[in-house]
Amino acid sequence: METLTNFYDLTLDELTALLTQWGAPRHTGGQVYRWLYQKKARNFEEMTDLPKALREELTSKALVMPLKLHTKQVSSDGTAKYLWDLPPAGRGRDGQVESVLIPMSRDEGGDPGHYTACISTQAGCRMKCAFCATGVPKFRRNLSTAEILAQILGMEIDASTKFNNVVVMGMGEPMDNYEATEKAMRILHHPEGLGLGRRRITVSSSGVIDQLKRFTKDDWPVSLAVSLHSADPEVRSRLMPINRSNPLDKLKKVMREFTFTRRLPVTLEYILLKGVNDSPKDAQSLAAYCKDLLCKVNLIRYNPVPGLPFQSPDDDRVLAFKNDLKTRGMMVFLRERKGVDIDAACGQLGFKDDNAAEGTRSL
Repeated sequence: METLTNFYDLTLDELTALLTQWGAPRHTGGQVYRWLYQKKARNFEEMTDLPKALREELTSKALVMPLKLHTKQVSSDGTAKYLWDLPPAGRGRDGQVESVLIPMSRDEGGDPGHYTACISTQAGCRMKCAFCATGVPKFRRNLSTAEILAQILGMEIDASTKFNNVVVMGMGEPMDNYEATEKAMRILHHPEGLGLGRRRITVSSSGVIDQLKRFTKDDWPVSLAVSLHSADPEVRSRLMPINRSNPLDKLKKVMREFTFTRRLPVTLEYILLKGVNDSPKDAQSLAAYCKDLLCKVNLIRYNPVPGLPFQSPDDDRVLAFKNDLKTRGMMVFLRERKGVDIDAACGQLGFKDDNAAEGTRSL
């Protein structure tokens, strides 16, 4: 049986070349691309400015298919978490993946001013950070470019909205799925794709040094966030096993290379864990580490994960840590908690038995 080509896996140049090979006029690539990403077509029949014969041919050769939605949960704060079923890929490995629609600042009527999409690049994660739900179950597989993009398109179709920002901070390590993630980011950025500027797309990494060097050289059209969580090598190694092979001093060097080359700050993500990395000494170590680095710090209260031995500091300690960094001249922000009641907040995404089917539907 012939394998159908998923058009979401293709850049505009690749799509144009393929359609030309199939006998379509060269301008058809741009037409189809706009139907996919700007008009959110869910099948070829919706592409009404294409000849009927071509639409029938494309239906027999290609796919325009979002992921199948397994369940959707909505938080009391308006955050929505989507659980998607993945088709089998590579030795029959299927699985599920989660992504999140986050309403941001609200207007006078209480409606969201804009939305952020938090998307995943892997089903599971090989990094196994001690505080993160995603690394608890067995790693399943990398996502394809199409599966990365389909999360955004699926949420936009479901919510009847367009995202202002995309953060690649869901399940998985983007640098561990380099090629598929890079292509997805370039399609996100392309003016004929989703047209987001590099400051509107943020890719988060746990600090895979060799791949981050490659990332800087390849000039992905995105901003960079690095999950730091401690500037103490011993503490960070306990929290993040990757630190043993990708240590803080070498990580800092590659971050400085990024900021010098791209003229953009790095966002350092720092989850506050009670009694682990939230002391005045920890703040001092973090400030010293950042002294000659163009960066901003994003503080995150730890969000509970059943079975993991961590707690969030109380509010007084969180604010004291933030103020300590500010008095040391650092640019620091405290991330607002979103979606905690549905396990959609930072560090909570992953497979759970209670994701049982309440029925499935396709977008």
